[in-house]
Amino acid sequence: MKYLNKSISIKNYILIINIAIPMIIANLSTPLLGLVDTAIVGRISIEQIGSIAIGSTILSFVYFCFGFFRMGTTGLVAQAWGKKDLKEIERILFNNLILALFVSFLCIIIIILLHEFIILSFTNDEIIKNYSSNYLLIRIFEAPAKFINFIILGLLLGCNKPWQVFKLVIFVNLLNIILDIILGVFLKYELSGIAFGTLIAEYCCLVLGIFITYKEFEYLQIIKNKIELKKLKNIFHSNLNLFVRTLLILISIMMFTAIGSRLGPLTLAANAILISIQMFISYGLDGFAQAAEVLVGNNYEKHKKNNLINIIIISGIISFITALLISIILLLFGNHIVNIISPIKEVINEADKFIIFIIFSPIISFLSFHMDGVFIGANLTKIMRNSVFMSFIIYLILILLLVPYYGNYGLWTSFMIFLFFRGILLVINLRKVFNII
Repeated sequence: MKYLNKSISIKNYILIINIAIPMIIANLSTPLLGLVDTAIVGRISIEQIGSIAIGSTILSFVYFCFGFFRMGTTGLVAQAWGKKDLKEIERILFNNLILALFVSFLCIIIIILLHEFIILSFTNDEIIKNYSSNYLLIRIFEAPAKFINFIILGLLLGCNKPWQVFKLVIFVNLLNIILDIILGVFLKYELSGIAFGTLIAEYCCLVLGIFITYKEFEYLQIIKNKIELKKLKNIFHSNLNLFVRTLLILISIMMFTAIGSRLGPLTLAANAILISIQMFISYGLDGFAQAAEVLVGNNYEKHKKNNLINIIIISGIISFITALLISIILLLFGNHIVNIISPIKEVINEADKFIIFIIFSPIISFLSFHMDGVFIGANLTKIMRNSVFMSFIIYLILILLLVPYYGNYGLWTSFMIFLFFRGILLVINLRKVFNII
């Protein structure tokens, strides 16, 4: 194949690995923070465990939905960086910053006004409601820093500086853990201490991010830009597509949990363990997707078409090999991993019935992660939105058809097919990348 020139392939292989490795390590450090927070409150009270679960779920939903600030910035900046168009990078950053500040303050206002109603949908327990409200009202003020940090991460990644992204992510997570232990345990501020620890860590990350950005790109003059409604509108529409796509993915996961809960507490517990393993799989495979984002964006020009196709093929091959290795590891040690997560025999036995889905999950889902990276780099967000929407419709139909007859097997089958179609529909649309170039 003309697109698999040996010297180009080796060069791109090295580039992909150099981006993917720091991103995978950084990604895997994120769930560690949640484990530490839960471990701290687990030593204090049952009510605070429930409260941090509720507060974190609400905030994770908000921040995951607005993760488009990172994805959207990466794709657009990567394209501008590939063309050495520094003025365009300045405009992208300026417009995204304006949008991020507006959205973050909107989130703060909504949470302040509606936090009691939102928490009420999770629990009626007065103690848990009070703890959850306190936690939520502290942490929501990290939103401006959180969204701007997304943009800084997108800038650094788009400009092919993954180790700087690694530094920032590891810094914020380690600082967060240290502050949580100091404030939550040693100073005995408990749940409020954990909330303030996260808030402080996020703003410290913002300061470090600004410092790194200035050091790496001191020639960028972001604040000298003016608001251009046309540019702002284009970025808004691109981000809106990513928002809808992410929202549908979140709803699909929430539906999976909700339907699983109706199948009984044992099924719910088993599914929770298996989904937590699925989340770790996604963090690992996401590293190669992020490498694809950068390199596809950098090469998104007519005269770079051969190199672009080579990057898509090579990153896909590496992603598949990684998925295959993860599946083999899960085949050999999956049961042991479940035993480590939960010591309860009934839950272990229930999880063992459905672990086959998690074993094959990396192979089934790697395309969805890889193709997301390709289409983010090409900034084809409308196609991403539409493919997830179509996959979601298929997911709903399968749930209605399979769950009443096959229970949890039907639920897992529906979810796996959802992940598969997310990738395969983007592969079908892949030719549009080349048509546009």
